[in-house]
Order: sequence, then structure tokens, then C-alpha cells
Amino acid sequence: MALLPDRLASVYDFVRFVQTQSSAVTPLADIFGETEEEIRADNEQWEQEFAASREQLRVMAREAAAEYRAGRTTPMTFTSEGRLAR
Repeated sequence: MALLPDRLASVYDFVRFVQTQSSAVTPLADIFGETEEEIRADNEQWEQEFAASREQLRVMAREAAAEYRAGRTTPMTFTSEGRLAR
């Protein structure tokens, strides 16, 4: 109940849409047409890339936190459709 009325209506509409969709799940491919093997391979590649860039991500996180503490950031704003405003 913390959502604004127009956002709550959007969520309700989406839930009703999802309820009307087929719930049959194919074991051979996901909604993007990838097989389980392709998904596993993609996940493995992601894990390897994430592990290799862990320190770079830590540096970026420290820099972002420092900019936030220094007051050099601005809040994100969104359009009424929920998209990021620029």
C-alpha cells in the first residue's frame, strides 16, 4: 500500500496480464530461446568475468561512495511511465 495509486494500478494491470499468459514451461529452452546448456555456459562465463573484475568493481564502489559523501551526486528521477528521466 506504499505505492502511489497510479503505480498500484500499473502493477495490478501487469499482474492481470501475467495471469492470462500460458504457464507452460518448456524444459528445453527459456523465453529467449536459450537451452539449459547455453544458460549454464553463460552463467559460467559471467562468474569468470565477475571474479576477474572483482577488484575493479571494489575500486568503482569506493569512488562512488566517496562522490556520494562529498555531495557530488544527484538523485535519480523517473518519468510518470517509470523510465529514467534524463
